[in-house]
Amino acid sequence: MAAAEVLGLTQPAVSRSIRELETTLDVTLFDRSQRGAVLTVHGRKLFDAAEAAMALLTEGLQATQGMGGSRELLRIGALPNVCGLTLPGIVDDFQQLYPHTTVRVVSGSNSELLARLRQGALDVVIGRLSDSTAMHGLSFQHLYDESIVFAVGSAHPLAQPGARVDLGTLLEEPMLAPIPGTIIRQELERFLVKSGFVAPDFAIESIDAGFNIKTIRAATHVVVTVEALVADASAAGEVVILPISDETLKGPVGLTTVPGTQEGPALRTLLTMVRERLSRAPIHTEIGM
Repeated sequence: MAAAEVLGLTQPAVSRSIRELETTLDVTLFDRSQRGAVLTVHGRKLFDAAEAAMALLTEGLQATQGMGGSRELLRIGALPNVCGLTLPGIVDDFQQLYPHTTVRVVSGSNSELLARLRQGALDVVIGRLSDSTAMHGLSFQHLYDESIVFAVGSAHPLAQPGARVDLGTLLEEPMLAPIPGTIIRQELERFLVKSGFVAPDFAIESIDAGFNIKTIRAATHVVVTVEALVADASAAGEVVILPISDETLKGPVGLTTVPGTQEGPALRTLLTMVRERLSRAPIHTEIGM
């Protein structure tokens, strides 16, 4: 009944069409019972082939429309620091090649972005590698390793010469940490447990890149963030990265996609540019694919 409504046909008309198709192909496409109809092995193969064919047809139509002036839409999900640092330059260069393509950039936590990807609301996610449960059914291509650091503004007491800097001292200071549920928050908490500490009640929780860097420069809080966000300010002497590090605080970032999704020429070009730019960024540690 649902299929008939979608197609704008009566139920008998849909059933008759399916029987005619089965007769033509000489196979049974559905196992029918009082509880409904379920695709057989032959039905599943035909469905998969038809779905792939429709995807190719859609890609061809989009490419043709793009040549006629209609705008193609690419939907990219990215971590806040990627959105604020490297992605703008990539998108700007991409649009020199594809001026009739709109790039929609969505920022958020890894879990939020992966949920949108599964729903078909995003084409790709640039983010951290989640656990196996969250990544089930998805494909991840590693780009670089991202380090989590403890940072303070240059005027912060812990940044002054002779200041005692250890994890116990840090945890006594007002601290800005990633929001609960994010991968970097989970990695922070695992690091603290491994080091024999319990996570404190953090004064501020945020993953907003702009907010975090302003908080660091205000020199009022110790900020737990990704190294990429503070690399330039650290090189300029405005921010001090405190000497607290561990392999627990490092994790892979890459491209997450839904396997089998058709990539048009524009999306393939953009992803190639992302791979090239992010993999060679000097603040990133490469481990070949």
